[in-house]
Amino acid sequence: MGLRPSWSAKWQARLHATWVRNAGLFYMLLAQVFGVMMNVTTRLLEIEGNKGKGLHPFQILFARMSITVVLSSLYMYYTKTPHFPLGHREVRWLLVARGLGGFWGVFGMYYSLIYLPLADATVITFLAPSLTCWVCSILLKEPFTKIDKIGSLVSLVGVVFIARPTSLFFSSSEAPPASGGTEVIGSNSTVTTPDASNYDNVTPAERLAAVGIALVGVGGSVIAYTTIRWIGKRAHPLISVNYFATWCTIVSIVAQLTLPGIGFLLPADAKEWGYLVFLGACGFIMQFLLAAGLSYEKSSRATNMAYTSMLFALGFDRFIFGQTPGLTSIIGSTLILGSAIYMAMQKDKGDGRKTETTGGLAQNRDEEEGLMRGVQEGDEEIFDQAQQSSIEMGQMETRRE
Repeated sequence: MGLRPSWSAKWQARLHATWVRNAGLFYMLLAQVFGVMMNVTTRLLEIEGNKGKGLHPFQILFARMSITVVLSSLYMYYTKTPHFPLGHREVRWLLVARGLGGFWGVFGMYYSLIYLPLADATVITFLAPSLTCWVCSILLKEPFTKIDKIGSLVSLVGVVFIARPTSLFFSSSEAPPASGGTEVIGSNSTVTTPDASNYDNVTPAERLAAVGIALVGVGGSVIAYTTIRWIGKRAHPLISVNYFATWCTIVSIVAQLTLPGIGFLLPADAKEWGYLVFLGACGFIMQFLLAAGLSYEKSSRATNMAYTSMLFALGFDRFIFGQTPGLTSIIGSTLILGSAIYMAMQKDKGDGRKTETTGGLAQNRDEEEGLMRGVQEGDEEIFDQAQQSSIEMGQMETRRE
């Protein structure tokens, strides 16, 4: 009589297989939750900080990134992370590119908000995930299938429905507020969110420059995503986070010292201190999960999970700021969630095939690509070992019976 693994052993093997296959997606999804919580805290500080006067974005950025630098450095020091603090020599140039790309991504968003409505600026930033998939397909020879292309396009359409850019949905004469007009939030402070009418005095040249800088920011985000994927497992995720946070901290310090009307500003009370600490912690956790997710999962599936942040943003808007999504937001949420779930459920169908190449690549595979393939093969080996271990456990239980 043959021995069969127990029911619990089978489920343990299946759960472990699911985790190995989708761990990167889970990290990315969780990163979006912490990212949205960070944005909510940032919004509260910009509204209620400095005794109701609001904090400047550079002051908030300095607080967030400096806390991230301290936390990540302490963690890596006490855990004796390999190659701390500069990383392995062969990937330092990629880490520098990751840090600079992340900074330009933040700078592009902040600059574009000066001359563009929030909805328009938001839509532009969501070009980054799809462009990252395309860039990785060229530089890293990663798959960018027809399903990936369609899913990216559907997700982008969903973002457009949620953001409702005034240039697409309304004429300039009837453009409504981009973010819902005037809102009363939390305390006694009132904030008027950006709307199209506030940008009537923006010249075409200024708007064109803002769009151009926003696209530079998209390029910076693409560089950050791609370099993280390129680095893969050759650098600890926190080393990547540290490079990004250090660059942003340096830039925010320079901005506070040189730009008029900003300056260094300490929190006014315990509530603001709490906001800043929570903001820094959320930023630290988000960047760690983001780096871990992108280094663990293939680009086209992981980066598109960033679109789900819009869903979490809608939820926080409803329960914290009291905003109910309209019809277009519901349509956009459905498109984003459906696309993300569908792409997440797709299995890696082409993992076992050899990609045909030309020239020198046919004989000498790119080192970085080979390392990343090795990571995937290592995951499969771990799963096989875990499954075999679960079967043996089941056999032992059967013998005892």
